Amino acid sequence: MAEYGILGAGAMGTAMSFLIASNNYEVLVWARRKEVADTINKKRVNVEYMPQLVLPEKVKATTNIKKCVDSSDNIVFAIPSHGLVRFCEKLKDFQASKKLWLSVIKGMDTISRRTVSQILQDELKIGKDKIVVLSGPNFAIEIVENVPTVGVLGCKSFRTASNFGKALTTDNFVVKITDDLEGVEIGGILKNIGAIALGLVDGLNLGDNTRGFIFSRYLNEALEIGVKIFGAKEETLLGPACLGDMITTAFSLKSRNRIIGLLASKHITNIPKDTFIAEGRNNAKIVKTLAHKNKIRTPITDFVNSVLAGTKPVVAFNNLWEKIKKESFHS
Repeated sequence: MAEYGILGAGAMGTAMSFLIASNNYEVLVWARRKEVADTINKKRVNVEYMPQLVLPEKVKATTNIKKCVDSSDNIVFAIPSHGLVRFCEKLKDFQASKKLWLSVIKGMDTISRRTVSQILQDELKIGKDKIVVLSGPNFAIEIVENVPTVGVLGCKSFRTASNFGKALTTDNFVVKITDDLEGVEIGGILKNIGAIALGLVDGLNLGDNTRGFIFSRYLNEALEIGVKIFGAKEETLLGPACLGDMITTAFSLKSRNRIIGLLASKHITNIPKDTFIAEGRNNAKIVKTLAHKNKIRTPITDFVNSVLAGTKPVVAFNNLWEKIKKESFHS
């Protein structure tokens, strides 16, 4: 038996296993491919995602989903956001509703347009008080390098959140807890779109003035979407869970979403749909649909979607600029 099970052996799943095992807990990681699980078990290394990191002895790996879920009452959900509903189909026979769940996924299901916490509640009948979500400026590579980092855990139950907080907290990974599950979860999703927008602006060499305005204008969009559609608290979105995360991802080449924007500014938009790097693009499309349905104006989100759909970046930006010039200003 392990004390924590982790579904997903990507960069974030690996970082979570490192933190938890560093606190002397037994961890079992589920990896989709046998070669990944074998190298973790034999060499203590995830060669595909973090070849430089030697994992603690308390980290073990398996390709058996049932074994991973049955091994512990505490499960970390760390798979790509596309196809979440399909993945949950595999979990329905494993007493998932009796477990405590931590989602480190910063994305939504592309088909149902639901967040991870909504899917866990709907598909696996997991109570909201058993679901925790993590967001914040948390690049996985910097977590394992012990860079001072703050993560925010959102959960309706302080006890459940504290259970994961205790396992994750180290001298350099500080955990904050809030009952605003919705704000933490949507914050990690909305920042993806802002990072793509800033990647586009920088890729088009539009300058620092443009960057500063686009960033602040998108923040207004994110606040309105988060509060009105998802019931988030504004103070949560203005903290590490959204604003802090967006600053990190919008200005770093470690950010997949910034890279999407940079590539799109050069007319490169043919990113495979079912990959981690496509997560922000998928989020942008979902958020645009939900915002328009709720009659929220989203010029920056529309700009991002327009370019990713094939509109020439310069044309898309000129269209955005015309809209901005006509907007009334509210400080």
